[in-house]
Amino acid sequence: MTTKCASTSAAGRLILNTDLITLPKPLGEFVIVVHLLAPNHGRVFKVFMHAYLTDWEEREQQLRTATSERS
Repeated sequence: MTTKCASTSAAGRLILNTDLITLPKPLGEFVIVVHLLAPNHGRVFKVFMHAYLTDWEEREQQLRTATSERS
């Protein structure tokens, strides 16, 4: 997996990019929580993120920065 941090199959299998282990723990946690709660990043995703990871928008930006630096 070179362009994604994770994906969730229709059967519910979570596949993680091995590069996650090199990121700071809060960013890895963000990726896992996002994909377990709402893998499609839609409206439900935002509701869950505001409830469970109140700093999710900051983590998402940090993740984008970290992954773009690796490219």
